[in-house]
Amino acid sequence: MHDGDGKAASIQALIARLSATERELQRLGAGELDAVVDPDSATAILLKNAQVAISQSEARFRDLVNRCPALVCEVDGDGETIFANEAAHGILGFATEEIVGQPWSSLVPDDERDSARELASAVRRGDVTSFELPLRTRSGDVRCMLFNTSNRYATDGALQMVVAFGIDITERKRAEDAAKALAAAERARMQAEAANKAKTEFLAVMSHELRTPLNAIAGYTELIEMGLRGPVTSAQSEDLAKIKRSQRHLLGLINDIMNFARLETGHVSISLKDIGVNETLAVLDAMTEPQVAAKGIAYVKARCENGLTAWADEEKTRQILINLVSNAIKFTPSGGRITISCDADETTVRFRVSDTGRGIAPEKLEVIFEPFVQVNKQFTRDEGVGLGLAISRDLAHMMRGELTAQSELGAGSVFTLTLPRHGVSADE
Repeated sequence: MHDGDGKAASIQALIARLSATERELQRLGAGELDAVVDPDSATAILLKNAQVAISQSEARFRDLVNRCPALVCEVDGDGETIFANEAAHGILGFATEEIVGQPWSSLVPDDERDSARELASAVRRGDVTSFELPLRTRSGDVRCMLFNTSNRYATDGALQMVVAFGIDITERKRAEDAAKALAAAERARMQAEAANKAKTEFLAVMSHELRTPLNAIAGYTELIEMGLRGPVTSAQSEDLAKIKRSQRHLLGLINDIMNFARLETGHVSISLKDIGVNETLAVLDAMTEPQVAAKGIAYVKARCENGLTAWADEEKTRQILINLVSNAIKFTPSGGRITISCDADETTVRFRVSDTGRGIAPEKLEVIFEPFVQVNKQFTRDEGVGLGLAISRDLAHMMRGELTAQSELGAGSVFTLTLPRHGVSADE
């Protein structure tokens, strides 16, 4: 045998002797060691030096583990925590003294206890070595931990200890959950857009197809009224008048739906220019005064500044104002009053349509601008489909303006159309 081999064998024999006595050395104190062997013998000196080395090694190990940012713990075969490093306090907020001596399951949220017990059984059997586990903190929050474990068994095969290393992946899980939620929201958005496109296309096609027979009804009604199909009695004339009113009503509904469909698909063009405020209101007066007179409502128009202009589409502005006045007539009882007024500042012009009608509850003021919404259904069952205000606000936005409402139940409403006063490019 070579000298090197002899030295290696001697070192291995020493390591074997040290390993055999390690647990006994940890159990024995200095006084107990002196009672077992002669304190001045070479064996005693060797054992004492080994004990010191083991103690120093263990101290270095504990210091290293405590400085580790990951949570490190030891759990015995019964599930009781016998060691937890300082990272446990940093992550969970509990002092290590509060964790050691307690069942590890005490840190698991109540609603996760059953699944945690099943997981613990799998870990003790060695079936699972890596897993995620939620742990509660002193503040009541829950942190998601990713654990890796190793089991230590006694000589008889019984589980002696489970050593677990855990890192906090709460923020990563939140980011993953947020990414999943974002992806789900994007899928929902795309599905909603596809459904909305299909709805809009359906409305456009349906509206176009319905206009043709309605126009035919109007044409044939006029032919009969003119006597081209024979003499018309007074009773028949009354019936024909009812047919024409119904035809105009249905055509108005269809036109609203077509206008809404065009807005939804971006097929409405806007031609912006300086339009005279007084001239626009004059056309409005001519179109709405017969309805006002028929219902017995006072119609007041406040004088606007001479030469005042707005930068807008003349036809779309008139369409919005006609809709506002028509709504005011609809919801204002006989003997009431509708007031049209305007004012301006350096940058905007404001048209106001006020009435003394039923009014709108404050919480409904934004809802009324949603498509197909009718706040006072008992009064509008035969009057429309709830698109007028939605179309009007969209048109206002297309002209870089705004349409707003103020109201109080029983005290009437005020609708304000705000438009730019000076020229603004559509590309700005």
